[in-house]
Amino acid sequence: MLDTTVSTTTLAENVMDAVNAFADALTETPEYATFQQAALEFQRDPSAQEAVRLFQEKQRSLQMMQQLGMLSQDELNELRRLRRAMADQPRVRAYLNAQELLKRICQVAAQEISAEIEMDFAGACAPGSC
Repeated sequence: MLDTTVSTTTLAENVMDAVNAFADALTETPEYATFQQAALEFQRDPSAQEAVRLFQEKQRSLQMMQQLGMLSQDELNELRRLRRAMADQPRVRAYLNAQELLKRICQVAAQEISAEIEMDFAGACAPGSC
């Protein structure tokens, strides 16, 4: 538990030291290295970027109709086709897989922090929580 006699300035410095140590440790994981490499390769692949752009553009244009359940079968088929085309891009798949692995590491870290401080760390950090 926190020592209430610790000054706010010292607490902030201690927290920042811990944040910096965590960031250093995270960047040394294989998952982070894989994510960084996948992101770089995705950024350098115009066809992968184009496939994502086309899917996102179509998804945005149909979003309201999709929420209301008013998409035609042709529109649903086109959206599915674009999603498949995006997912068929090897660099898109690699990026999404690497992102998921890094996300799992972060989730485990958040769970460990939550257990250590005996509160929902991720929940406390969510928008509107602090």
